[in-house]
Amino acid sequence: MTSLLLEPLQQYPAEALSPTLVALQETQKVLPPPHPVWLISTSVWQQLRSGLIPHWQAACDRWQEIPPNSTDLKALALEMTHQLPPLDVGELETVFAACHHFWQQQGGECHLVLTTYLWQESADLPWGLGRGAVLNDPSLPLCHQAIEAAFATLVRAKNLYTYWQQGWDFCQLKAGILLYPLSTIVASGWWRGTEPTLRAIASGVALPHQGIPLPPREVELTPAEEQQLHQACRGGASHLWVWHRSQTQVWWGQCLAELHPEEPTPQPVKRTLIAEGLPAAPGQAIAPAIVVTDPCAPAAVAGRILVSKSIPPHWLPLVNAAVGVICEQGGLTSHGAILARELGRPAVVGVTNATQQISSGMTLFLDGHRGAIYQLPPEPLPVVATPSPQTPSPPVAKRLPLQIMVNVSQVSALRLLRSLPCDGIGLLRSELMLLAFLDHRHPCHWLEQGEAEQLRDRWVQHLCEFMRAIAPRPLFYRTLDLRPADYRQLLGGHRFEPETDWGLRGVSRYPHCPELFHLELSALAIAHRLEESCPLRIVLPFVRSVSEVAYCQKALAEHGLTANTGVQLWVMAEVPAILFLLSDLASLGVAGITIGTNDLTQLLLGIDREIARPELNEDHPAVRGAIAHLIQQAKAHHLGCSLCGEAPTRYPHWLPWLVDLGIDSISVSPEIVTQVLDRL
Repeated sequence: MTSLLLEPLQQYPAEALSPTLVALQETQKVLPPPHPVWLISTSVWQQLRSGLIPHWQAACDRWQEIPPNSTDLKALALEMTHQLPPLDVGELETVFAACHHFWQQQGGECHLVLTTYLWQESADLPWGLGRGAVLNDPSLPLCHQAIEAAFATLVRAKNLYTYWQQGWDFCQLKAGILLYPLSTIVASGWWRGTEPTLRAIASGVALPHQGIPLPPREVELTPAEEQQLHQACRGGASHLWVWHRSQTQVWWGQCLAELHPEEPTPQPVKRTLIAEGLPAAPGQAIAPAIVVTDPCAPAAVAGRILVSKSIPPHWLPLVNAAVGVICEQGGLTSHGAILARELGRPAVVGVTNATQQISSGMTLFLDGHRGAIYQLPPEPLPVVATPSPQTPSPPVAKRLPLQIMVNVSQVSALRLLRSLPCDGIGLLRSELMLLAFLDHRHPCHWLEQGEAEQLRDRWVQHLCEFMRAIAPRPLFYRTLDLRPADYRQLLGGHRFEPETDWGLRGVSRYPHCPELFHLELSALAIAHRLEESCPLRIVLPFVRSVSEVAYCQKALAEHGLTANTGVQLWVMAEVPAILFLLSDLASLGVAGITIGTNDLTQLLLGIDREIARPELNEDHPAVRGAIAHLIQQAKAHHLGCSLCGEAPTRYPHWLPWLVDLGIDSISVSPEIVTQVLDRL
């Protein structure tokens, strides 16, 4: 039994694809959808056709002398289809769970599309381009059955005989089946191809998807039906629509709006305060709301205000596409708030019953400065996102009592970083950086599929971008701290992540998955050689014991990441156990500690950083006492000492307190660097 293997089209080698699929690849790179188009590997077709080739070659020999009639072709088709073995579900179940609800929204439906492509060498075959089956609200068995039927269709002798007449070689024929939510192809803005059944026909706005029933037939739309489709797609705003014909339906969908529309700030309008919460990220936005209650996110987030119970880190592409964020859960240190601040999206968190008070399509005015949410009148308004104005950078001539660094994870922050008067990157969150290029796949899934080099190359590329932007200032890179609850949502994550959320946090994971840790160190070593002008500091997360650090130190030495090559080893001080380990860590050769106020606070006070508890925060006496002890012990053992978090700007008395303690540096979000400098 042949197992179905699926690979994201975006990562498939271009030289192995048809020209049409390469065009789709390129289009997805410009506007990648949150979920990729999946390609059933061509190796599956190679396995299936191996049993068919003898039948085909024997038939070709007969046809050299006597052309077949319809009876001959039917008999050959039946004989060949009987040679096709049943297909095992394989990876289909995992992929299906990740993307088959992709189109589902408030009251919406799910439509999966199976599209067959045929090519030989660098030429497309006209049959199969743009053809596909739309599966209405499919189940896994239905999807599996449709894939088997698609492969059976490929070996119909009548079609192959036509190609044989035109000089095509069945033995060299390549075939692939795409599996994608209909919304994905629409969101990609892709309507290339020679088939007239997939083309842009009209402008307008309406529901995310609609259908016109058709009688079963293998013909194009009649003029009356095409006019009906034009009428259905008409609306008040200008958006491109595409339509896709199946055997019994014509489906159409709306392309996403521009991700970052540049519109003038609207004039004040009548508004009604409907909710308030914590101002997690500054800025303002006016746009329709999209309420997401399903864990699988929708397609139509671009240009809208995303409303959800929480924002897990793997929703990074959605936060990037939205113009604003509203969350029921989460505090100022939650991952949703951190992502929104770094991506420059206004956000309000801790909004009670937000998903019940707000409905999709409601026009909102989101004020990220005050934590207020207003409903606007229903008349059409432009989608506007106004980020927090940047305070002019102060002169840096004065000598400061400590260094000011920044926390980042996305290359989009580099535009601001290049001109920011900071002393370096104090925390590069690697686990969030990876989400930008993992294509919704768990990193161990890449290793399992033999794609370690491709993943390492992407890793190196992103590292080099950060290092070039900040050089000659230092970069503090925190090695992977995979939170199981977040990475379990990625493709294959349920097989690689434990059920408990705390067992394998930080460095404790590395001995259990040394392949991934050594791949990360390999990427760091390459980037360090390429960008020697940027001093590299490697920070180990969630350290609980000295033996964990010793294990990592040995692994770093294997990759040449030692003090002799200019690389310093630091540790995160976020687990309370480290309060008692600084002497041993100093003896081991650790260069410094970075105090992580977010995790240190939740572990000391026994709270969840994703749930707002205003009375339990970083300014708690126990947290401040632990921080003071860490700074004093670091100085006593001649260790460098930095602090990462927003507390120095949230509590005015913190900056003078930290300066008096003698801390070396603090690292904050890029947008508040100038505030810190003003206070110093």
